[in-house]
Amino acid sequence: MRRARALLNLARASLWLRMPRRLEGERLLDALRREFPEVELSIGSMPDVRADPRQLAQVFRTLIGNALRHRSAEPPRVRVSARPVGRQWHFEVSDNGVGIEPARYRAVFDPLQGATELPSARRIVRRHGGRMWVESARGLGATFYFSLPATREVTHA
Repeated sequence: MRRARALLNLARASLWLRMPRRLEGERLLDALRREFPEVELSIGSMPDVRADPRQLAQVFRTLIGNALRHRSAEPPRVRVSARPVGRQWHFEVSDNGVGIEPARYRAVFDPLQGATELPSARRIVRRHGGRMWVESARGLGATFYFSLPATREVTHA
């Protein structure tokens, strides 16, 4: 059942791509803060980007929800930030959850190994011209990174 849901999520991520438009990163995350009142969400300086608003919101929703599902005994805390790297913005979503063993990094993005939502988030990022990866250690939380191309229209807020 989980595998079927994961593949369905992946197919949806492949089909839904509206015309990218300029989005205010901080405004998008402020709206998501209301969806996750149980998570202490801190937001660093966020850029404006060109993206499908629904899909970029889904990427952040997936990463915040993942932190909530894999929480430690501590109250869930998530920090979101971004920084320019060359011609891209690198986004960082860090949590204080249970973490991931390095041997499992690939598996968290593989729908055939039980992952349900992270594969579709990665697909969305790829369709926007970026990439997604994770760094973590068991018991020390996880940090998910993703990049999106910067354009002339994009400014750092």
